[in-house]
Amino acid sequence: MNADRKSFPLRRLSLPAACALALLAAACSPPPTRPDQTGRGRCDASALGWAVGKPLDEAAGRKLFQQSGAGLWRVVAPDNTFSSDQRDDRLNVRVDASNVVTGVDCG
Repeated sequence: MNADRKSFPLRRLSLPAACALALLAAACSPPPTRPDQTGRGRCDASALGWAVGKPLDEAAGRKLFQQSGAGLWRVVAPDNTFSSDQRDDRLNVRVDASNVVTGVDCG
């Protein structure tokens, strides 16, 4: 019976200690990757010239995205502002005011 009383405080301390260790481990692990931060591959726009001069609709956008191998894509219109950071996994589809593709590049 004496042994049970001595082990009881240890059991009470083990749960908070385990929680503290779990929190410490979670704080040291890298944050989860957001989908908008990481692409699935490297972009290659060399074979996408077919889209220049054509209107950008959903089907054309999907085809460009799939053929490029990029993980991310964005439409760059004359009146938008966008970041100038360079990414190997992002496709840029440049359109004019009429939503006609004027260029396709990676970055």
